[in-house]
Amino acid sequence: MSISLFLLFILLNIIKPIHTAIQRLPSISLLEQSTIGTSIYDLSRVYSSSSSKNTIQFSFLSDSSPHNSFFMIDSLTGRISIKRMIDREELCQTHTCNCERCLLTLELIASSQTVDILSLDIVIENINDNQPIFPVSTFQIRLSENTDIGHVSSFPSATDLDYQDHLEYRIVPIDKTNNQELLETFSIINLQTENQLGLRLLKSLDREKRNLYQMKILASDGEHTGELLLDVYILDSNDNVPKFEHEQYHIKLKEDTTIGTELFQIHADDKDEGLNALINYTIITDNPSSSFPFEINIRTGIVKLIQLLDYEYETNYHFSVRARDNGPDAVSVYTQVQIDILDVNDSPPDIDFILPDSNPQKNIFYIEEEKEINTRLFHLSVSDKDSVNNKILLKLLTYQNLFQLNEQYNDLYNLIIIGRLDREQQEEYKLIFEATDQGAERSLTIQKNITISLIDINDSPPILDPFPTPIRINENNPSNIRLIQFHARDLDAPNTSNSLLSYSLLPSNDSRFFHINSQSGILSVGNISFDYESKSIYNLILNISDHGTNPKRLETIQPLIIHINNINDNIPIFEQKSYVFQLAENVPIGTLIGQVKAIDSDLNSTIHYELSSSEYQDIFYLDYLTGQLHTKALLDYETHPIYHLNITAKDNDIFYSDDVLVTIELLDINDNSPIIDTSSSIYISNEILQKNISEIILITTIIARDRDSGKNGNLTYEIINNNENNYFQINSFNGTITAKLINLPQGHHRLTIKVCDQGEYLEQKCSTTILNIQIGENSNTLFYSKDNLIDKKLVNDDQTISNEMVIVVIISSIFTLVFSITMGIFCAVFCKQKRCHHIHRSSLKTPCELLQSSDADKLLSTNNTNTFLSTNKKLTGHHYHRPYEDIKASGSAASSEDSCYGSNDLSRSSSNVQGVARPLLTQQHRSSSLSSTSVDYAVPTPRQQSIYTNKINIVPVHQSSTDTNVEHSQPQQLKTFNSPGISSSSNHYNLKKTVHSLTRRPIVGLQSSYLPYDSIDTPPSPPNHSSATSTTSREYSI
Repeated sequence: MSISLFLLFILLNIIKPIHTAIQRLPSISLLEQSTIGTSIYDLSRVYSSSSSKNTIQFSFLSDSSPHNSFFMIDSLTGRISIKRMIDREELCQTHTCNCERCLLTLELIASSQTVDILSLDIVIENINDNQPIFPVSTFQIRLSENTDIGHVSSFPSATDLDYQDHLEYRIVPIDKTNNQELLETFSIINLQTENQLGLRLLKSLDREKRNLYQMKILASDGEHTGELLLDVYILDSNDNVPKFEHEQYHIKLKEDTTIGTELFQIHADDKDEGLNALINYTIITDNPSSSFPFEINIRTGIVKLIQLLDYEYETNYHFSVRARDNGPDAVSVYTQVQIDILDVNDSPPDIDFILPDSNPQKNIFYIEEEKEINTRLFHLSVSDKDSVNNKILLKLLTYQNLFQLNEQYNDLYNLIIIGRLDREQQEEYKLIFEATDQGAERSLTIQKNITISLIDINDSPPILDPFPTPIRINENNPSNIRLIQFHARDLDAPNTSNSLLSYSLLPSNDSRFFHINSQSGILSVGNISFDYESKSIYNLILNISDHGTNPKRLETIQPLIIHINNINDNIPIFEQKSYVFQLAENVPIGTLIGQVKAIDSDLNSTIHYELSSSEYQDIFYLDYLTGQLHTKALLDYETHPIYHLNITAKDNDIFYSDDVLVTIELLDINDNSPIIDTSSSIYISNEILQKNISEIILITTIIARDRDSGKNGNLTYEIINNNENNYFQINSFNGTITAKLINLPQGHHRLTIKVCDQGEYLEQKCSTTILNIQIGENSNTLFYSKDNLIDKKLVNDDQTISNEMVIVVIISSIFTLVFSITMGIFCAVFCKQKRCHHIHRSSLKTPCELLQSSDADKLLSTNNTNTFLSTNKKLTGHHYHRPYEDIKASGSAASSEDSCYGSNDLSRSSSNVQGVARPLLTQQHRSSSLSSTSVDYAVPTPRQQSIYTNKINIVPVHQSSTDTNVEHSQPQQLKTFNSPGISSSSNHYNLKKTVHSLTRRPIVGLQSSYLPYDSIDTPPSPPNHSSATSTTSREYSI
C-alpha cells in the first residue's frame, strides 16, 4: 500500500500540485456488527471553512485496500458509511487487524484545485456476540480402574471468538442420582495450555462397580454457554485371577478307550471382562508331547484322548492344567488332574531270555558242544503286562528230547540239557517256546524262539587217509627229494583252528634226517644223503595235530618205517672238529683225561686211534680202540701249562682217516710254596737316620715269588715274631717294611717274616725268613729273645697244619679201607664159588677156561697159543708186547692156569673209575703157590722212563665187556719190581701188613679199590712141583 501511495503521490504531483502533506484525522471507534449503511464519519466537517467546499471530491486512495472494502464514501459529501458487516473475530482470524487492538485505516483523497491525502483510523470495538464453542460435541476418556488418584486426563477446551472473554467451566452430571459421586470422583483443572483442559481423578476407580461416568462440561462467558458431552469409561485392569470349579480332577479311564473321546471339561471363572476374562487352558506335564495321550481345548477346557492308552505302558497320568486370561499382567492358576488307566486283557504274555552279558546276540545263545547232561544253559522269565492275569504257562515246543524246561520260581524257568549235543551231527537248534496267559474273557498266546548255536570244541582227532607202504629210498640219494604226501582230515568246524592240521615228525634220532611240510604233508629227505652202512632202517613217527586248544590239542600218531638200500662209501669222522680237555696238574699217572671218538658209518668197520704227536708219546697214552687219553707222566702246570696233540682215526682201510686237534689245558693247583729272595741282614747307620727327614723310614722290602698262578701266586706278608712293640710295620701286599723314627730304638732287631699265598685254607702254603736289622752303631742291645721263640711258633703252626692234614688223611683212609674190605669180601665170595681144587694142570684146564671171558685172558693163557697170537696180531702196531716166551724166561715157572685168580673176574672186582688203575693179577701173578718169598707191587711208572723199554715188564690187559657192541676198555700199564725176600713161614703175616700199610696211604684223586690179603685164598700146591717153586716171585696189583 505504501508503494501505491507513493506512486499516487507522484502522479498527483505531476498532474496537480499537492497542497499539503498527508493529514491524519482523529481516530474513531466502531462497534463490530454495526448496521450496514451506518454513517461513521463526515469529511465535509474537515473542509467546512474552505471556500471551495462545493468543488472538493472525495475518494479512497486505493480501491484494493482490504480496509476500504468494509466502507464506502460519498465523493461529494465525504460521508463515510458501513459497506458490509464488520466482524472483529473475522478480522482477527484473517489477520486483517491486530486481535488486541483491531484498527482499520482508511486512506482518502480530497481533491479540488489541490489534492489532500487524508488518513482515518477506525478502531473496531468488540461486542459479546459469540458463545463458547467446544471443538467437538462429545468426547470420551478411558481410564484403567487401577489408575492412581490425581491422574489428569486432558480433553478439548471451548473457544470464544469474542476477544478477551473469560470462560468458566463446570461439570454437570447427566444422571442426577449419582451427582454427588461424580463430583467426588472428577474435577476440572486448567492445564495452562491452549485448547486443553484437564480432568483430575479424585478417588480410586473400580470397574466391577461402575464402568462408565457420563457428564456435561459447560463453558460460560457470562452471557453465552457452550457444552461438551464427556463420557469417562473405566477400563478393566485385570485385577482378578481365574478360579477353577474344582481344585483337582480324578478320572478313571479304560485303556481301550477310542481316540477322539472327550473325557471331561475343566472350567475356570474370571470376574474381569474382555481379554482379561478370556481364559486359555494349557496342559503342563513332564511327559514328551509325542507320547502324551491327552490334549485340552485352549478355549473350552475340554480334555480329549488323542492316542491309544496302554495300561501295560502307563497305569496312570498326573498332570496340571493351567488357566490364564489374556489381559496384561495375567496371573496363571493351576489345577491337578489324575487319570487312572483301567487294565483290560489286551497284552499277550512276554518271554524274556536271561542270557549272560558275554553273549553277543540276544536271539542266539552260544554254548560249547558236548556239554554234560543236566547242564543249565540260561534262565527264562515270563511276564504279562496285564494285571488281570495270575498265572502264565510256558512250554517248549521243539527238541524236547535234548532240552528241558524246569520251573524254579513263579514265572522263572531254566533250560537244561538232557541229551548229547554234537556239533558234527547238528550245528544249530531252533528252540520255540510258547507262553499262554489266563485271561478271564480270553487267553492270549505268544511264541518266541531262540537259536542254540554249538561252539565247536576240539573233540575230533585228525584222521589219516591210507597211504602206500613200505616207504623206500636208495642210499646216496640227492638231498631234499620228495618221498610221499600224506593227507588227513578233521571233522571239527572247517576253517577254524580245530580243523587246521599240521604235519610234523616227532623228534628222534631218525627224524632229523627228514622234513615234512607242516601244511601240505609232503615228506621229503633233508639235506642229507643216506648211507646204508650207517643205518638201513629209519623209524619215524608221524604226528598230525590240529591247532585247537579247547579242551586240548588233538594228535594222531602214525609210525613210519623208511628202508634204505645199501651202498658202501664212508670214512671215519671225529665227532668234534677239536677237543679241549682241562686237567689239574700233578694228577696220578694213568688218569683219564678224556676221550675222542670218530664215527664210521660203514658196517663192520673198526676204528683205530693213533697219537700223531711223537714228542708227547712219553707223556700221554692213547687207547688204540676206545680213543681214551691217559697220562703216562706227572704233569706240571708251571713247566708246561698247555699241550696240543694230533690224533688220527683210521678204519680198516688205511687210506680212510681223519685227524683232530686235542688241546689239554692244565689247571693250576697250589703246589708251590713262596720263595723268599730277600737278604737276611739289614744295617741302618746313624748317618742314614740323621739324613732321613721324614717321620717314617723305609727299612727294606721283602722280595718273594710263587711259581703258582692266580690267587695261588698272590702273596701276603706278615711279621709274626719279635715285633711286640710294633717298632716295625709291613705292607701286607708288597712286603715293604717301615718304622717310625720316634719310637725306633737303636740296637739289634730280629724279625720273623711270614709270606703266604692265597690258596684255599687247607691248600695254603707259607714260607718264613729271619730278618736281622741293626739300627745305628752305638748300641748292641738285643730286642729279641734268645730262646728261639720263633721255632716254637713255627712248630705250633706246623702242628696245627699237621693235625688238620691228619684228620683228612684218617677220614680218607677209613673210607678207602671200608671200600676195599667190601670189594675184597665180594671178590673172595665170588672166587670161592669158582675155586678149582685140582692137583694136576690138566685137571685145572676146563674150569679155569670157563672163567676166561675176554681176549686178555686168552692172551695170558699158556694152553692156547693160537688165541694169544691171533689177539696179538690185532694189537700189533699200536701197543708193544713182550711175547709170552719172554715172560716165561724172566723167571716165572708156574702156569697161569694154576689158579682161578688168573681170570679177568678178579680184575673186574676192582673199581672201574676212569683214570684209576685196576688192581689186576697178571700172568706173572698166577703162580701155583702163595708161599712166595717175594711180593711184587704195581706202582705208577715214573715220567722219565719210557714204558716201551725192555727193562720194564709191561702187560697190557684188555677187559672184555658184555655189551653186544663190544666196547674196549683201556689197557693198564703197570711197572713191577721185586720186594726183598722173606721167609715162607712169615709170608702171610708180612704180606697182610704190607697191604694194610699201603691202604692207609691213599693218593689224592686216585680212587682205587685194593684187594686185601685176607680175601685171597691160597690154593693147594701141586704135588709134582718141587720145593724150588716156593721161591718163585709173586706179583700183585694194589
